Amino acid sequence: MAGNGGQGFGTGLILGATIGALAGLLLAPRPGEETRAQMLERTAGLRERAEELAAEARERVREAIDEGKAVASRIGLGQTEGAAEEPSADGREQPVA
Repeated sequence: MAGNGGQGFGTGLILGATIGALAGLLLAPRPGEETRAQMLERTAGLRERAEELAAEARERVREAIDEGKAVASRIGLGQTEGAAEEPSADGREQPVA
């Protein structure tokens, strides 16, 4: 889970920078059309980076799910394979716990 903190920090940093840039542009004394054009220019790179981070996060979640399924499968197989029967002291076969 140590990697999650860095990912959250990066996302928060990008989100904070985007909000700050938008606030600065909206509060600047410029015509609306010029402000919107400048806002689109400045946020294009940030949007792109946010999309990359989201795609990376989706891939990590997908990998974690696949790994979880593999572990669950191995655990399930281990339980069925380990359920061999051994004879008890009275000669009857009983499943191994």
